[in-house]
Amino acid sequence: MRYDRIFPLKDASSYPGSPTLDMVFFVPRERVPLRLWLRTDAERPEVVIDDEVFLPRATYDGPPRWIDLGVTEKLGGFGQLRVRGMSPVEAEESYLVVTARVDEVLGGSLEDVERLLWGISRREAGRTTITPSRVTVGEPVRFTVRYEASKKGLPPGSYLRFAVPLAFSSPQTEDPEGPGGVRCWSEDAPVRVHSIARSEESHEAVDIICRLEEGLPPSGSLFVSYYTERTYIFPCKFHQVERRYWYSKLPPLAAAVAVGEGMPFVPLEEGAGHQVEFVPGRAERLHLFLPGRRRAGGRFFLRGTFTDRYRNVPPSGPVHARVRLVLVGKGEEVDLGTPEGKFVDRHRFRIPLPELPPGVYRAFARDEDTLEIVAESNPFEVLPEESEEPELYWGEIHGHCEMSDGSGSLAEMYRHAEEEGCLDFAASADHACYFTDNQWLWMQDVTNFWNRPGKFVTLIGYEWSGKQGDRNIYTYRDRLELFRGMYAPTSSIDVVWRHFRGREDVVAGPHHTLHGVVWEHHEPTVERFVEIYSMWGASDSPENPLAVVRRTERSLPVDEILNSGAKLGFTGGGDCHEGHCGFSSEDPDGQGKVPHGFAAVIPYRCGMTAALMERLDRRSLVRALRERRTYATTGARVLLRFSVSGIPMGGEGEAERAVVEASVNGCGPLRALEVVKGGKVVHREEVSGRDVSLRWEDPEPPEGEVWYYLRVVQADGQMAWSSPTWVRPDEQP
Repeated sequence: MRYDRIFPLKDASSYPGSPTLDMVFFVPRERVPLRLWLRTDAERPEVVIDDEVFLPRATYDGPPRWIDLGVTEKLGGFGQLRVRGMSPVEAEESYLVVTARVDEVLGGSLEDVERLLWGISRREAGRTTITPSRVTVGEPVRFTVRYEASKKGLPPGSYLRFAVPLAFSSPQTEDPEGPGGVRCWSEDAPVRVHSIARSEESHEAVDIICRLEEGLPPSGSLFVSYYTERTYIFPCKFHQVERRYWYSKLPPLAAAVAVGEGMPFVPLEEGAGHQVEFVPGRAERLHLFLPGRRRAGGRFFLRGTFTDRYRNVPPSGPVHARVRLVLVGKGEEVDLGTPEGKFVDRHRFRIPLPELPPGVYRAFARDEDTLEIVAESNPFEVLPEESEEPELYWGEIHGHCEMSDGSGSLAEMYRHAEEEGCLDFAASADHACYFTDNQWLWMQDVTNFWNRPGKFVTLIGYEWSGKQGDRNIYTYRDRLELFRGMYAPTSSIDVVWRHFRGREDVVAGPHHTLHGVVWEHHEPTVERFVEIYSMWGASDSPENPLAVVRRTERSLPVDEILNSGAKLGFTGGGDCHEGHCGFSSEDPDGQGKVPHGFAAVIPYRCGMTAALMERLDRRSLVRALRERRTYATTGARVLLRFSVSGIPMGGEGEAERAVVEASVNGCGPLRALEVVKGGKVVHREEVSGRDVSLRWEDPEPPEGEVWYYLRVVQADGQMAWSSPTWVRPDEQP
């Protein structure tokens, strides 16, 4: 493991009014004595890592100026690095060096220090180019990287490491032409593949390590070829050269150099590595969106988005929009015309709907040449204007972006959710341990900027990851207290729950419980929902065909959590790490089969949450989450109603008999409605068509408190889950 690390403080974040610069800190978890050095011209700098303060012990004026900050044995894993007494300008030429060589005295240039610690400087580590450097998403590709040594060459016994994403075809040398096939060669020196193994530094990477028995002469070259059938299906540019964190976005075949056995692998100098960009394909899909459920009298629109095969926005090229749109409902068909004159972007259009009487409507797009239906919208229900029933809004509140271990900007995530995804609400839940305090202030500002009540709602939120698994925490306010699960004092969720207990402005819930969660610390005043589906899969039951595949010894189905007495509503989420809430990249034919993000363990499309609200604003959304007036889907915007003996979805009540009533409007033909009671399917109806209803009386009267929920299965395999309803025996004589 690489203990000797150099942190360029130019990468530290600042925020107006903040007295510190900060950045995410990481060294291997195994704690060993480490000495910290600071190279800076700042007069009185102070370094704090989590709770440990490092003050100057000795100063060596140089030039350049090096400050000895002393030795510690308390550092291991992720932490928060904060620097006081240093301006952003001074940080541009400042570096924090962490080394296990506690007896060494550092001095000289940064290159001198790199040679001392690693045996080679980053400038001497060579450079790479790659072909191709631009790849269409989802397409098989053979990469060939050319490594060129510096003018010093590499000594005998050196190693070159080339990183491959775990989500790609597994590298192998037995069949160089097959999936994962690897070849390495050089005309300048003997070379062989020494090993292929999961990375010690990243659980999402495989490292191909080549050995140069005789080294490589000055400016000598080495080539590595790698073929993968699987590539990313989301657009992104990978350009980083250093694996500073496990999630650093290295391009395929990113190189690092070790100048002997047991020596650390050294990243190339900034600008000396290659870049790989994955770009969307041509436009070939049309997606139509209508609102969820609204009272009559409003102004409503049909919105359309053209994407490539994987639901990505095409950056260029023609968008063939020869379609005619119709609105179907109440036994009638209303011609909406064509998108001509209605485009709001080159790939998006918006068409106003006529005034509609109460009922359920769907829009269809027909190819003008073949008359074939090429797209169908979600169902849209118009309520009577005087109806007291809450309206229904669609959104997704578990997004990740480059602010933690994802990609894409935070602002772009919200823009994409509102415009391409046509969501009513969205939230980021980036990992609290992977961003800094200054970044958190900025992230809240951005989230608040995108919040526009009545049009598009955002929530302030983050993901806590600690000893009891993961919890997503949100507020309707414009600031939220931050807790980090990898910080020892707040590594247990009960500390977090004690802080938020009883507060109605905060709501929280776990996700992918079938992957793993610890439930003993449940706090019912805060933890009010569970993410029953995400891009990991479904967590209701191991028997679900969409169930989470990767499980741990802490795997806990949602049905068991409910049987333990917890009263939770359901949400459908994403855990999308590519900056796309709700409308994530998807392989329509690869559900459960191929990675849908940079992580190999995420094989499904993003889920969706329906929220029943009186109005579209933050308070109403948090109230809906707290009161279990939400339901979950695998992404299809299915409309449903659910009650038991008149007790609405998410509610509690008494009844002599349990009578389940439900209605469902699908996004396509429906296959089955299932009533789940106490974790078992107690009633299943095979259905057909898009609009169905159900009435079923449980032959067993309630004994104690029992819970029911509805699970909907469409013919295409998509699902929806109502939140549970709890029923107790009627105590009246």
